[in-house]
Amino acid sequence: MSLKTLLAKLVLQNPKIEFDNNHEEVDEQIQNHVLAIVNGHYFQLLQSKLFSEIFFQNNDILTATQNYVSSNGEDLLTYINTLTDILKQNINSCAISEEHKKIYTLSIAILFLQFFVVANFSGPKLPFELSDKEIGFMGLLFTTTNTNTKFKFNFQTQSLDLLSISGYSPYHLSETPFFLVLSLHMFERLQGTSISLLGSEKNKLDSSFVIENSFDVNFLSEQNQGAYINASICWWRARALQVQQSILPEISSEIITLSLELLGKKTVNALIDTVNVNSKANQYLLISYYLENANISIAGDLEVQTLDFILNANKASCMSLILTGCKARMTKHQTKSTATLTVLAKSSNTLLSSEESEKSFKPQDVQLNDDLFLEKPNFDSLGDNEILKDEETNIENDFTKRIKIDYSTMNDEIPTTIDKKLIPIAVKESDIPAELNNIDPNDQPTLANLDNIQLLLRMQAIYNNTPDGNTLVNEELIAVIQRVLFSSSEYVNWLIFSRALWYRSLLETARSRTVERGVLQLYSLVEELGVTSEHTARLFPKTDDEVKFPTEFRNSTDITVALTNATRLRYIYTLPLMPKWSMDTKLAEKLMELGSLKSALEIYERLEKWTDAALCYAATGDSDKGVELVEKALQYNPNDARSWSVLGDIKSDPSLWEKAWSIGRYANAKRSLAKFYSNPPKDSNVEKNLQTAISHMFDCLSANPINFQNWYFYGCMGLEVGNYELAAEAFTRCVSLDDSNSYAWSNLASALIQLDKISEAFTALQKSVNSGDSTKKSWKIWENYLIVAVKLGKWDEVLHASIVLLNDKKDLDHSTTSIDIPIVEKIADLLTSEPFDANKRETYFQKTATDFICNMIPSVVNSDSRIWRIVAKVDFWRKKPWLALEDYEKSYRAVINNPDLTSDENVWKIAVEACQELVSAYENFGELEGRHGAGDVVCKDWKFKAKSTIRSLISKGKSSWEYTDGFEALQELKLEIMNS
Repeated sequence: MSLKTLLAKLVLQNPKIEFDNNHEEVDEQIQNHVLAIVNGHYFQLLQSKLFSEIFFQNNDILTATQNYVSSNGEDLLTYINTLTDILKQNINSCAISEEHKKIYTLSIAILFLQFFVVANFSGPKLPFELSDKEIGFMGLLFTTTNTNTKFKFNFQTQSLDLLSISGYSPYHLSETPFFLVLSLHMFERLQGTSISLLGSEKNKLDSSFVIENSFDVNFLSEQNQGAYINASICWWRARALQVQQSILPEISSEIITLSLELLGKKTVNALIDTVNVNSKANQYLLISYYLENANISIAGDLEVQTLDFILNANKASCMSLILTGCKARMTKHQTKSTATLTVLAKSSNTLLSSEESEKSFKPQDVQLNDDLFLEKPNFDSLGDNEILKDEETNIENDFTKRIKIDYSTMNDEIPTTIDKKLIPIAVKESDIPAELNNIDPNDQPTLANLDNIQLLLRMQAIYNNTPDGNTLVNEELIAVIQRVLFSSSEYVNWLIFSRALWYRSLLETARSRTVERGVLQLYSLVEELGVTSEHTARLFPKTDDEVKFPTEFRNSTDITVALTNATRLRYIYTLPLMPKWSMDTKLAEKLMELGSLKSALEIYERLEKWTDAALCYAATGDSDKGVELVEKALQYNPNDARSWSVLGDIKSDPSLWEKAWSIGRYANAKRSLAKFYSNPPKDSNVEKNLQTAISHMFDCLSANPINFQNWYFYGCMGLEVGNYELAAEAFTRCVSLDDSNSYAWSNLASALIQLDKISEAFTALQKSVNSGDSTKKSWKIWENYLIVAVKLGKWDEVLHASIVLLNDKKDLDHSTTSIDIPIVEKIADLLTSEPFDANKRETYFQKTATDFICNMIPSVVNSDSRIWRIVAKVDFWRKKPWLALEDYEKSYRAVINNPDLTSDENVWKIAVEACQELVSAYENFGELEGRHGAGDVVCKDWKFKAKSTIRSLISKGKSSWEYTDGFEALQELKLEIMNS
């Protein structure tokens, strides 16, 4: 095969993907070395003759290692530079081409990366603690760790220090971090970078400067010979950086930015087979490229890029996918099927034929074993209209398309035929694509592994951006996961299947009927990866895979071991990377949520995550124990900015936050300082100082500019101090990060109103009322929307806002204040400004305004005289005088029933006016044609009713208001009616 093909197989980690450009032959030794990595024969490669000669058993490297060990590991970076210098000299002395020299170096860097990934992600534990003298310098390093405590501490600490970035330190018990450091260093050497990310924390270099000098854009230029080798280097370095990101507690913008730069369009183009453009291998490369970019975007919390990359992956894979409603039985004794969700998906035949299924050990799928619920739904029919009638809107809103920093260099366009949604929806059966319409939801066809990954990435993107407790979205996510777990294939990849089980467990722990299975499944997966201590009792017996692996790991002829390595690592870079301790930590978090504090603390203490354990104790009120544990963490790593910041959070001590900032520009420390000065504790003897708080938040946002909550807090302080330009800028950044947050849009509008940008404010308010969960939206947002719409004369919007406010506030004891009467009067004036024509179809405004005034308002407000007069005006306009007369009667009754009628002269005056209007209505409407139009009139005895009304009011007011102007006016009105 060609060298380009070999490197493509290396990137894909799949030896069974066939390429067509196999004309030029590659050196057999090079081919064997690369395929050994692809097939998981790591120790076989490590013990090979060439590798031993140039690296692992090289005398110069052994001498350098002995010197480093004897110095108790004082300067790790110098030692690593020495190793790579010797390696370069050894490879250069070999009688091979420059291309082959690069590939040898690349294969060594990949080997170390895979060792680190096996030890910390896929499991089980590497056996380097044995006396492995036959593996040269590695034996010296890792056997020494058992006997020399000082060397062990320095070796581990310095390795982690080199991996620290942006003030964030990796987990201190990461296994063999030296492998990752060495791998990253070798990738940087291969690319000839002028600035190393390793140790950048100590140098305190500006992040943009580090990024610009960590990757030469000309490295992949078309004129550069061997561009496919450089492309392979870029691809693998991006993977190594993502591994580094996954062991950090927070997102590093430097790593995410650089990863997306490395894995750009030029990278995949250099590996594409240009002779057979439409080959299966090219399809596999493109899909993997898009999925890995989507994975990086998820890690960096870049939702818009995630969506684009996933949709492009779907475009390349041609997978058919739809979410629809089905009738299904969920319980063992259920006779009538009920509505539920299901995902229908089908891979293209091309992609399926390019994957040769291989059987691997599956992680244990813990059964529900419930006396009521079935293990899986039993589906009946497709296309249930009821369950999906509102689903499309909810799903679209729940995936918050936050616009972060556009790191992508790609210009891919999604075809207009593809909806830009993570989960396309079929509301009814006729909406289901033809290729999916005949699928049996109980027995769906096998999906290609890459399509299963695509489903899981879609699920992860939605899960990351949906608030906890959203039942509807959780049902959707369960449907996605079930499509992976309930596949008819027996050959689902181990990692894919275990990740689907993991996601299912996270969702099931929130449901009372499945919480037990969810927690047990989490325990099972954690135990299978070997996270738990040897002295910790297991809940589940070891699988055959686990039993075999440790004892036969170094036997290169053992096929099971090779298959385990190859299977577990094949797709590990296309799915979100989860270190073993992060899984155990998530288990602890779930146990905390369930109230199992003791079990959670046991996990934290076993993992020596003292800072997390401290937060756990602090949350339960035991601050002293929390302080003790954070101080214990600082003994291990006194330069851990997060620990100093958490200690400040527990003690409310600004000096500790300042220390965290000075150590590593830890953004959360500045946020804590800002919150402290914006609302000082009562016992702190510190006065509130919003200007100081704003200054601290500015520093926080300079260090971490892609955090929504920080920008929101910054903007709120800007509003409070009257700095509306600052507030407008802050909330503009908020809505660029999360354009579904209605409160951010509303606050942006408030700032813009103060800056006299009314039109822009109205646009922001439109975004506010149309985004987010409508059930949780404050009525104050609609009130602001109403006010600005009035200012701009947008009466259609005024009417819409008035209706929403009326509906939102009618149950909140705001019966009177929920109606802005002057605005209702204006709407009525606009409505009645044109003659009513019963033969002409009403406009939308006329129909809606009439319903609002004549039906909606009276259902809420029925004791306000002014309201009934407005209703009467509209009823008379639409030629219904009998209703208008009834409205005036109700207006009058609303006043005379006021208990203050005999004690408050203002109320008396209003009653007199209402009486005059009612009498006028009797006089004007009484003789008009009545309701039935058969010769009847509106009110035949209108004179009698008018007299009775006047006499009644005179009687009520005589004792209190006999000599007032109002009383005299009634007497005159009485005479007029009697003489008419």
